[in-house]
Amino acid sequence: MEDPQVTEQMLLDGVNILLESINELPITREEDYNNILEAQMARQKIVEVTRAVLSEGWDFNTDENWKFPLDPSGMIPVPTNVLDITSTREGIIMRNWRLYDKTGQTHIFDEEVACKVIWDMDFNSLSHPLRHYITIRAARVFMARTIGDEKAIKYNEFDEEDARLSARRSETRTGQYNMLTSGYGINNRVRAN
Repeated sequence: MEDPQVTEQMLLDGVNILLESINELPITREEDYNNILEAQMARQKIVEVTRAVLSEGWDFNTDENWKFPLDPSGMIPVPTNVLDITSTREGIIMRNWRLYDKTGQTHIFDEEVACKVIWDMDFNSLSHPLRHYITIRAARVFMARTIGDEKAIKYNEFDEEDARLSARRSETRTGQYNMLTSGYGINNRVRAN
């Protein structure tokens, strides 16, 4: 069972890494966010970078054929935790947080629509390799926007690259990608005659 204190600590640890990157003292409690501007900015930067990283579409936050039901008026609302959405049918897009049929120029549908969906997720619910990558990337961005020390930013870029590789390795393990069965492998396989 998940310990709520441990999960709250994950974001706090990330914020402290960002604060450390600009030579600020760490915070010890969530209540400190309200009193320390840099802590608020660091927390917001982690949220921003989390969304940017998750928008890339990872195995754990992507559903290939998510079916969105119609509401009573025939419209298909899109939840606000959707970062990106692509319909399996041509001409269907998201507009004003509802699916929209460009061909028929309407928000009204006769049946549910299947879509590829990339979901937003809470930082604390992510695996360690991904949280680490997001934190290191957020620290670089935070440092660049806050103090702009080119040497420190360059040093942090190497850490960010290592963290991204670790996150991608974790993604590969959970996605169980295979060059023979994945989309890339199937689409690029040399066919023997």
